[in-house]
Amino acid sequence: MVFAMTAVPERIALPNGVRLALDPMPGLETAALGVWVRVGARWEEAAHNGVAHLFEHMAFKGAGGRDAQAFAEAIENVGGYLNAATSYERTSYTARVTSEHAPFALDLLADMLRDPHWLADDLEKEKGVVAQERGEAFDQPDDRVFELHQAALFPDHPLGRPILGEAETVAGVSVDTLHAFRDAHTTPARVVVCVSGGYDRDRVAETAQRRFGDLTAGPMIPPAPARLVAAEAVEARKLEQTHLVFSAPAPPAGDDAAPAAWIFSEIFGGGMASRLFQDVRETRGLVYAIHSWLDVYEDVGRVGVYAGCAAKNAKVVAQCVADAFAALAKDGPTAAELTRAKAVVSAQTLMGAEAPLARAEARAAQLFLRDRIVPFAEIRARIAAVTADDVRGIAAAAVAGPVAAAAIGPKTGLGAAGVFRARFS
Repeated sequence: MVFAMTAVPERIALPNGVRLALDPMPGLETAALGVWVRVGARWEEAAHNGVAHLFEHMAFKGAGGRDAQAFAEAIENVGGYLNAATSYERTSYTARVTSEHAPFALDLLADMLRDPHWLADDLEKEKGVVAQERGEAFDQPDDRVFELHQAALFPDHPLGRPILGEAETVAGVSVDTLHAFRDAHTTPARVVVCVSGGYDRDRVAETAQRRFGDLTAGPMIPPAPARLVAAEAVEARKLEQTHLVFSAPAPPAGDDAAPAAWIFSEIFGGGMASRLFQDVRETRGLVYAIHSWLDVYEDVGRVGVYAGCAAKNAKVVAQCVADAFAALAKDGPTAAELTRAKAVVSAQTLMGAEAPLARAEARAAQLFLRDRIVPFAEIRARIAAVTADDVRGIAAAAVAGPVAAAAIGPKTGLGAAGVFRARFS
């Protein structure tokens, strides 16, 4: 391929279908780059729950012509660092380096995905590491409550299983399992390479072509369709606090209503000026921590609330959250709330656009969801166009359900999950 120079973001499709997002940031002398694959825990078989996360872990056991130590030294020898992450719908392999080393870093990332060293002994050791990671998550109630909530919300579905897997399912993963998982899902249509910051555009594009241009097409494997269900989960623990998670439906990833959902979440519980923070913490003093969050997948989404409180306050907190949902659904936001939330969400968009790795991640998501690079000015314009009725509509759809709740902590606080659900039954 012939690559022409350009100073603006560009989407390039290699002949085999692998897509590149090249996003220069003038004035920067470093680059953030990564390879994103549209695969994660959502594509796992139940018997091999945890394989996607274990696959990512094994990428650091050495790759290409380097063992694990030599591989770690290779990136640190040029002052950079590597990372990887597994979610339900994507796996990422990322790097941060000075501009001149961007092609070299992309070569290392390609080795991690395409030429890893998968030895049976290393795999067994890494299973032990993952077991410790699972234990750490279980020991932290503010992590465990989210896992309870996820499992209740998506019963008998891959989205309801833990990304870290279970002891018995991870134990059954072999080197052959890793090969089969990679071969089934690492196909050109599911691979996106993104680079943001300062870099030699032609060298990066040529490296991408050399390392990913020979990937062969395979069948497109769709994930199992998902739907939210009304759910409740509780777990008694000897803790100082009750940890609570409540959720209700929201638009899926890439939906045109996404900006309104972001703004709803910001008004609801996004910051210190939000309704929940001001009412539940500042006015009533019922919690130390409370915030809302937006969680979206390709076909479903949810808006949720986390709160940590004394067990004696848990039911009142649940009622306050339910009342706040209902109030926004009935009356929508005030003009001041809408203006403030738009300012926050727009500023967050710009702040992300000025951070190379966040920018590269955003470009990857844009290619997966819209197959184009979306100008940040367009995103801000869509945020500015959100009306109070749009936000009220998000809230109304949320309270129409199904809603879900989870609680972990002393027995006296566990009834909060039922209080929240009963408000919308």
